[in-house]
Amino acid sequence: MTPRSEITDLTICRAGFAAWVFLYHVDLYTRFSDDLGPAAGLIRSGYLGVDGFFLLSGLILARVHPELAYAPETAPAFWGKRLARIYPVHLVTIAVLAVLVVTGLALGFAPREPQRFTLLALVENLLLVHGWGLSDFLAWNYPSWSVSTEWAGYLAFPVLWYFIGKWDPLINAGILVILLPTLGAIAYFSGTGLNLTYGGALFRFFPEFVLGMVTARLVPVYADEWPGKWPAWIGLGFVALGAVLGSDITVAFALLLMLYGLAMQADSGRPPVFGTRPALTFLGRLSYAFYMSFCTAELLVTQAFRHWGLDPAGEKFLFLAAMLVLTFAYALILHVFVELPARRAADKWLEPAPLAGASVR
Repeated sequence: MTPRSEITDLTICRAGFAAWVFLYHVDLYTRFSDDLGPAAGLIRSGYLGVDGFFLLSGLILARVHPELAYAPETAPAFWGKRLARIYPVHLVTIAVLAVLVVTGLALGFAPREPQRFTLLALVENLLLVHGWGLSDFLAWNYPSWSVSTEWAGYLAFPVLWYFIGKWDPLINAGILVILLPTLGAIAYFSGTGLNLTYGGALFRFFPEFVLGMVTARLVPVYADEWPGKWPAWIGLGFVALGAVLGSDITVAFALLLMLYGLAMQADSGRPPVFGTRPALTFLGRLSYAFYMSFCTAELLVTQAFRHWGLDPAGEKFLFLAAMLVLTFAYALILHVFVELPARRAADKWLEPAPLAGASVR
């Protein structure tokens, strides 16, 4: 499997990660997980979908940009293309939120958390540094804190990959052995598991980002000998088990095992583990825009519920349906009219780069 080809299994994973985070945030308002009994943890652990993105980003960037280990002079083009993939959607979502907040104030609708929309927070968001520990509260399009941390990872990637991409796989296996307990210690001492956002986001992000990178180095070692579908299915099973038990580190390890299996399956040229699913593949390609859209939908839906005197917990289906329709519609607009044109422009203006093994944010 060439690094230039898309790994549909990994693209489908992106759809799953985005949906998991979305359901988690809807559940914060509706508490529909209360009706799921022992399976409630599957929803309440939905913030770990972000950890899936972090692991996947490191794996895919290492797979797609092997040249950066030997040609660091290509780093500026890499940074330009990465910025073009994430920033236009980020900027538009901030602009739309600003318009909505100003319009709402003019009509007498004050935002529920006005501290989210301060000028200082706006500057940090525009500079993509709001996830670097400078703030300790969610602001503006708050899911973008993870985009900010990924931008930090993109900036560091050429240096990290210059070493990791050249080291013997045994050394990378050693890094993996060290980082997994390190991540467990972070989860244990944080007091909130791996649900670290603004203040501690980088402590959550970089171990997982590097784990994804070293996994990419280990994939070719065993891909032809080991059938990747078994590690993938075992990993997926332990994701569910860890979520039910409330063990964040178990979920993180299982996500890594699942992604490793899926990447091995593709590297060996075997059929995709999840099969050919055009609809899910499309949703995976839409996942970045979808992830960046639900905050705006949340603002509109919660304001509407407040205005009409409705309780999200008492109108679970209505709240979920409204959130889903608005988020999906907004994501389609962002994807078609902002994300894709910006990527095409970057491909035209910057020197060509390998096609993504699975699109990363």
